[in-house]
Amino acid sequence: MPSPRSFSILPTDNFSAVTGWRHHAVLSRLFWLRWATIGGELLVLAGAHWWLEISLPLPALLGLIGLQAAINAATMGRMHVAHPAGQGELFVQLLLDVAVLSALLYFSGGATNPFVSFYLPALAAGAATLAWPYAGALMLCALAGYSALVYVYEPLHIHDHEQAMTYHLAGMWINFSISALLITWFVTRIAAAMRMRDAQLALAREQQLQGQRIVALGTQAAGAAHALNTPLSTVAVIAGEMRRDMAGNAALAMYEEDLRIVEEQIAVCKQALESMRLDADAQGRSDETAALAPWLAMLIDGWRLRHPAVLLAADLKQEGIVAGQLQELSQILLTLLDNAAHAVRECGGAGEIRLSLIADAARQPAKENQKTAIIRVADNGCGIAPELLPRLGDGPVDSRSGGRGIGLMLAFAAAAQMGGRLQLRSVVGEGTVAELQFPVS
Repeated sequence: MPSPRSFSILPTDNFSAVTGWRHHAVLSRLFWLRWATIGGELLVLAGAHWWLEISLPLPALLGLIGLQAAINAATMGRMHVAHPAGQGELFVQLLLDVAVLSALLYFSGGATNPFVSFYLPALAAGAATLAWPYAGALMLCALAGYSALVYVYEPLHIHDHEQAMTYHLAGMWINFSISALLITWFVTRIAAAMRMRDAQLALAREQQLQGQRIVALGTQAAGAAHALNTPLSTVAVIAGEMRRDMAGNAALAMYEEDLRIVEEQIAVCKQALESMRLDADAQGRSDETAALAPWLAMLIDGWRLRHPAVLLAADLKQEGIVAGQLQELSQILLTLLDNAAHAVRECGGAGEIRLSLIADAARQPAKENQKTAIIRVADNGCGIAPELLPRLGDGPVDSRSGGRGIGLMLAFAAAAQMGGRLQLRSVVGEGTVAELQFPVS
């Protein structure tokens, strides 16, 4: 079976919102990176003091670690502020980490401390998140700190000098392991955030292009409606004159049924143009809500008048579902029902359309605490060609049935506009299922 064609919305607003989210995500990564660093420092300090029995200035070192914890507490408070963090703020955060690390190394052997390469996680974080001037400045600060620690530091006092080199090598191994772990974790998380941001921006651009196509199509539709008004009026006048001539002319009586059909079709066209005008007037009043099952029953009754020869079975047993954005919902459902009616007529035989309303309690809603419902329109027509199915909804297409796919393109766009999702599944020779999932109250 061909894979379903679907369209959904991700929660993106604009470039600045995505960028702000990205900077708060970076602050979150720095927050957890700093806690991991503090945990590693405390473990190393405990091992050096109690296991290796190295004499260390514990009050100064613990005070500096406490300062790191205070900086992290301030960072946690900063993440609750909606204003996004800028490059300067991120640079200051990392610079504070470099400064505190330099002070810790000063009291614990300076450049002779095997953990001196703890500068690397902070530099990796800066390279991954900062623009090159800030990243370069951070690198120079770290380099200056390392260079100063070569000459200015409090030496370590190791009682067992014979094991000093062993301790140093073990410390270098631990330092490498911790640094590699922190760098890998931070960089991979930042890369994942960047990929998500790029995907959101790409989707936003795609939605903008689709919106432009819809606007252009609406403009063309308005022009076509204006252009059709005069020819329809002319045809209506001619039909009226033929009706009057037919009243006293037996030779024209045989065309009465054809004339009736022409008059009905003129009325349908005028009704469609009037509906378009009313829809345009109703824009901006889309906050109307209604109980979904009775509203669907009225919509189906009106649709049956346009397709009296098509069998439509409706299952609307779900009660208590209230929906808004009824204009968009009506546009989508009428398009799906019209396409299904065309499919069953084209295929011939005992064609049938089944419409069902389903409370979507079993599925995870798109937003937290947001209820959704599903309307499924299924037919037993000839189905959609596999090569055509993935293209429906993206733009106009040519099909063997003579359709152009414009109605479905508008339906997909309307579903996205109302925060829903439209899916199509079809098997050639068996029929098509259209499933609309949308928010309700």
